[in-house]
Amino acid sequence: MIAFLVLIGSVAVYGKHGHNHSCIHTNHDDLLSSQVVSNVISDIDKDGDGIVEPTEVQHFVAGYDLDKNGNITESEFTLQWHRHYLDVRDFVGYLFQNFDMNNDMRLTDSDLVAWSKNLDTDGNGEISIAEFRTYMMNLYTNCVTAHAN
Repeated sequence: MIAFLVLIGSVAVYGKHGHNHSCIHTNHDDLLSSQVVSNVISDIDKDGDGIVEPTEVQHFVAGYDLDKNGNITESEFTLQWHRHYLDVRDFVGYLFQNFDMNNDMRLTDSDLVAWSKNLDTDGNGEISIAEFRTYMMNLYTNCVTAHAN
């Protein structure tokens, strides 16, 4: 649940794992960063209450674990994100690297827990859409990384 929140917003260092993915956003449909982030938010916040809830995250992330083994590889993540949001694969690799908090090339519950702690900037125990949007826009437009190796 909260685990996927960590995935979506987790921040790591650009270029980790030996891959030098570009943090420059490009989209095959020429969507702006703000449009893609709004689409992601729409897909996550199904009840429209302005809170990214653990059950919503669970539902969202389930589609990325293609082999249903409990973790998401970079290949699985890139394939699904690219198909749905049309961001170029190199940029999606950059997102994956930022969501993989422990640098093990897999997205798991532990990554998501660490990520969720980063997103709850007001410390109220919930991740608001505003917190989520700010985090994602920093990834999309500013190449901001907050997770040090």
